[in-house]
Amino acid sequence: MQIQRNMDVIDALNWRYAVKKFDASKKLSEEQISRVKEALQLTPTSMGLQLMKFVMVESESIKKKITPIAYNQPQIEDASHLIIMCRKTDVKPEDIDTFIETAAKTNEMEVSNQAMVDYDKSLRVSLSIPEEQQKVWMDNQVYIALGNLMTVCAVEGIDACPMEGFNRKKLNEDLGFTDQNLDAVVIFALGYRSEEDYRLKFKKVRRPMDDLFETI
Repeated sequence: MQIQRNMDVIDALNWRYAVKKFDASKKLSEEQISRVKEALQLTPTSMGLQLMKFVMVESESIKKKITPIAYNQPQIEDASHLIIMCRKTDVKPEDIDTFIETAAKTNEMEVSNQAMVDYDKSLRVSLSIPEEQQKVWMDNQVYIALGNLMTVCAVEGIDACPMEGFNRKKLNEDLGFTDQNLDAVVIFALGYRSEEDYRLKFKKVRRPMDDLFETI
């Protein structure tokens, strides 16, 4: 069953699953990709900094390059598109400078406005943490975006599969992310499920409500 776009969110979440075999003959439209990009742009992140980059992969040759790095998982080449969800390697002072400038401009304020000055100071204090702690924090921001992306794709009727199974260091090196101070966290494959996907015969398994939730 192919879900209709903008279905009820619960129906959409029941419909979605991590696709293991995509129909390589079907491609997403430019409108679908545009909506996915807009949804990712609107993803909430801690302090609104969005210290990440989403690399859209359409090139079949680059997909083939990624396949062995992702342990030959067939989704890499069969999916319509890949989104490599990256974070910055570390937080630099200019990242905060750029954010404050953008926030001030968006809100039609001067950077020298006291509200902006206070916000700038708050950000620098909050992020004056060890680099390893910064990395964990930024990884978590990518996973916030991932959760949002999976829900949006389900509501839009787009099949998807988030993938952590890849050689992170080699992908960063081979695609030039290391030189851009980026670190790949998740590969997100999206497109259309194949009718031959073995996962279609399985029902969704989730813990019972009374086991999963507690009210205090």
